[in-house]
Amino acid sequence: MTILLKYQPTQIISCSVLNLLTRIALLITVQAPMPEMSILKEQFSTLPRKVRETIWKFMEIYKGAGYECYLVGGSCRDLLLGETPYDFDFATNCPLSESRKLFKRVIAIGATHGTLIIPFQGFHFEITRFRKDVKTDGRKAVIEYSNSIEEDQERRDLRLNALAYDVLEDRVVDSQNGISDFRDKLIRFVGNAEDRIKEDHLRALRYGRLISKLMPMGFSFDPEEMKAVIQVFDSRFLSIERVYDEFGKILAPGPKDNRFLIDYLPKLHIFSQFFGDQQEIKAVIEAIVETGNMLPLAFQYQKTHSIKETVNALKLSKENKRLVSLLNEFSEQDLSNETVLKNLLSKAEYIDENALLIAINDLIGVDVSRRALDIMKQKQPYRIKDLALQGNDLRNIGIAGRNIGLTMNHLLRLVWDKPQLNSTGQLLQLADDFVKEL
Repeated sequence: MTILLKYQPTQIISCSVLNLLTRIALLITVQAPMPEMSILKEQFSTLPRKVRETIWKFMEIYKGAGYECYLVGGSCRDLLLGETPYDFDFATNCPLSESRKLFKRVIAIGATHGTLIIPFQGFHFEITRFRKDVKTDGRKAVIEYSNSIEEDQERRDLRLNALAYDVLEDRVVDSQNGISDFRDKLIRFVGNAEDRIKEDHLRALRYGRLISKLMPMGFSFDPEEMKAVIQVFDSRFLSIERVYDEFGKILAPGPKDNRFLIDYLPKLHIFSQFFGDQQEIKAVIEAIVETGNMLPLAFQYQKTHSIKETVNALKLSKENKRLVSLLNEFSEQDLSNETVLKNLLSKAEYIDENALLIAINDLIGVDVSRRALDIMKQKQPYRIKDLALQGNDLRNIGIAGRNIGLTMNHLLRLVWDKPQLNSTGQLLQLADDFVKEL
C-alpha cells in the first residue's frame, strides 16, 4: 500500500493538532484495493432499501434464535462482481423443524434435500441447512446435515460460488479461496474438477455458463481443469429437462461470450444421444447460441424423426410441438410465394405470431415478417374464419357432411390467390361449382 502525504512541514508546525489531522485526512491518497469484505458491504448497500431491510430482518430471526445464517452462492458472487442479485439464497445450521417454527409460512419443496422456501415480506427466500455429501452418482447426492459452513462450502462446485456472507456482521467465510480467484480473475473448481463433475455432470454446463458470463469482464479459466471437465463429462447422466433448464440460464439475456460457448459446448457431446454426427451437433449448438433458444434442436431432430418421436425425446411443449411441426412442413417450400405464406399463416392459428416469424427467419433463413404483417394489417383473408361465408351458408345450398370442409378449404385456396373473390355471392357460386365436380 502506498500512502502519499502532500504537505509542507512548516505548515504543519503552525497548525493545531485538530487542523493537522484534518489536513492529513484530506490530503492522503490510499492506492490499494478495497478489502473484499468492504466491497460486499458497499455493494449490499446499493440494493434497494426494501431488499436490504428484508434480508436483515430475515437473518436477524435466525441470529436471534441462536443460529448462523449466511447469504451464499450466486448472490455473494454477484455482489463481489458489482452486479445486482435477483435471487437470494441462504445457508444455516438451523434444523428444518426449527425453521418451520420461526416463520408463519414455509414451503417444503426441496425439504428432502435440506431446503425450504420461505415467503417473507413479499420475497421468497430459499434457505438450506449446512450439508455434506455422503455419496454421489453423477445425478444427485446423498447428503448429511452439517453444523459447519466451511464443510458446506466444500461441496460447492466453483470457488467463486462458495462464498458465504454474514450481512449483519459484515463477515465473509471464504474457506475455498474464492476471493483469491476474484483477485486473479480465474474460474476454478472447489477441489478436484474431475471429482466435482463426477458428482453431478450438470456442473459442466454451469462451469461453461459462468466462464461465458465472466470472460467479457476479463476472467479466464484453468486449461487443465477444462480438459478434465471435457474428458469426464457424460451427457447420459442428465435428463433433457435438466439440460433445458441449464441452457435457459446459459441463454438468458445479458453479456456473454458466444464464441466460447460455440467452441466449448460441442466438446461435451451434449446432444450425442440425438445426433450421431459431431458436425451436426456443433451446427445445432451454434444455432442455439445465436438464436438464444432451444428450437434449433427440435427443428433439426424432427427432420429425421416423426413429430411424435420428437415430442417424446425432447419433451416439447404443445406450443413448440405445433411450431416445429409447421416449420418442418414449410422449410422446403417457397415462402416468397404469397399463396404459400398465407397457407403457412393459416395453419399457425394457435402459435404466437412473433415466435413464428422469428423462428422462420432464424431456422428457415427467410425473413417474411414484413409481408406477413402486411397481410394481417390489411386484413387479407388467409384463414377459414376470414372467408365471407361459413358452414351454415353452404348447408343452405345443400352442401353437407365432409363436403363442407372440403369446400371451405377449396374456397380458401382460391381466395389466397385472388382476395377479390372473397364475397358471399362469388364464394357461393364457386362452392356450387366445386361440389358439382366432386
